[in-house]
Amino acid sequence: MLVCKMKRTTLVLEDGCMEGVRELAKRENRQISQVVNELLAEGLQRRRRGKRPPFELPAFDMGAPRVNIADRDQLENAMEP
Repeated sequence: MLVCKMKRTTLVLEDGCMEGVRELAKRENRQISQVVNELLAEGLQRRRRGKRPPFELPAFDMGAPRVNIADRDQLENAMEP
């Protein structure tokens, strides 16, 4: 006797998600359920690993300012060629 270990369920998906799953299944010549299972498993693994640390840009010490940027005339003179 064959025992199936998969559960059947009904999912309500947004139209855009369903279209993407259908396109992916058609392109890879696979069943929709296989694609959904794979995508869910990948998403679960990503969540289990935790969220990515926030992106940080490097900071550099540019030294002391050469002019007082609050002084418009001094700043203008420094910018002239």
